[in-house]
Amino acid sequence: MSYNAPDPWSPLNNLLEEGFKQGVYTAAGAAVGLEGEKLWEGAAGRVSQDPDAAAVTLNTVFDLASLTKPLATALALLLLVAEGKVSLEGSLGEILPEEWLPPDKRPLTLRSLLAHQAGLPAWRPFYASILAAPRPERPGLAAHLAASEPLEYFPGTQTGYSDLGFMLLAAVVEAAAGRDLDSFCRREIYRPLDLPGLGFCPRRQPGGESLSYAATEAGLIPGRVASGEVHDENAWAMGGVAGHAGLFGTAGEVFQLLSALYRAYQGETAGIFSPDLVRLCLTPVPGGTRTLGLDTPGADRSQCSPGRFFSPRSVGHLGFTGTSFWLDLDTGQMVVLLTNRVHLGRDKLDKIKAFRPRFHEAASRALGFGD
Repeated sequence: MSYNAPDPWSPLNNLLEEGFKQGVYTAAGAAVGLEGEKLWEGAAGRVSQDPDAAAVTLNTVFDLASLTKPLATALALLLLVAEGKVSLEGSLGEILPEEWLPPDKRPLTLRSLLAHQAGLPAWRPFYASILAAPRPERPGLAAHLAASEPLEYFPGTQTGYSDLGFMLLAAVVEAAAGRDLDSFCRREIYRPLDLPGLGFCPRRQPGGESLSYAATEAGLIPGRVASGEVHDENAWAMGGVAGHAGLFGTAGEVFQLLSALYRAYQGETAGIFSPDLVRLCLTPVPGGTRTLGLDTPGADRSQCSPGRFFSPRSVGHLGFTGTSFWLDLDTGQMVVLLTNRVHLGRDKLDKIKAFRPRFHEAASRALGFGD
């Protein structure tokens, strides 16, 4: 007598379909694996709520939103530190021009900015001022505006998530590298790792107009294209390349990038990342809940994004559009979940907040962890 063993991955496929049917998103892509090896990937839904919209595939490209912070800006700085061009203890005043950097921002270190401990506000609606400026001035204007904002607390005394800090870090990358963040990341990170689909402004790349994009929304700028252009208003006003948002990619390529980081964390020296620097950047900073560019699950294990079965020694990040990744440094669990939840309304956060831990716990069970 023979029978077919149950597919351990079917709950993940079912959950992606459930999220689509219940209006958590219209589009989702996901990848799951262990210790750097991808064991499953899936997709569900349609690229927009148009009933005639194309079905999502494994090649559908998502706006990664704030995943840009760890997967572009922080990694670019990691390489520049390894090359000796910047130091984590170095200050903004040592790198950026004094003519536009106010005195209170000059002592801010790269370490404090990466850890969201520099005292800067979380967000400001810079896009209106940026769009009012001449087009050639727009890409660099956000860093100037961020530098002009008063600090909300003394640097190093608390943690306060900040887009503005990563606007300044992008200016650091560009000053130290001598080219913009997009071209630096493509040339030094994504292409060497064979990840040609990761990058900013995908429609401007060869073949970009023919790709499948998960739609977002026009948001606070009426009339914007909601497919294949960055959703974040400040990043869009800057031309699509920013330190806090603007990166696009597929779930499979995000997973591959995380795999390269995990292998470096484990001591592999053949890749492009320094194992010592990766370990430093994936370790929570003293007195904080974040690492240098990433988040940790936090104290409430029942409510945290990766669910109950990721260890406290996990790192990850969320994106406003409905994207996330988590990597468990103890068990090797790796989960990437990309959605376009803002397409159905940016203020409807409850559904994705409830869905994320369910999906991660199902992934953990499929990998052999959990109850």
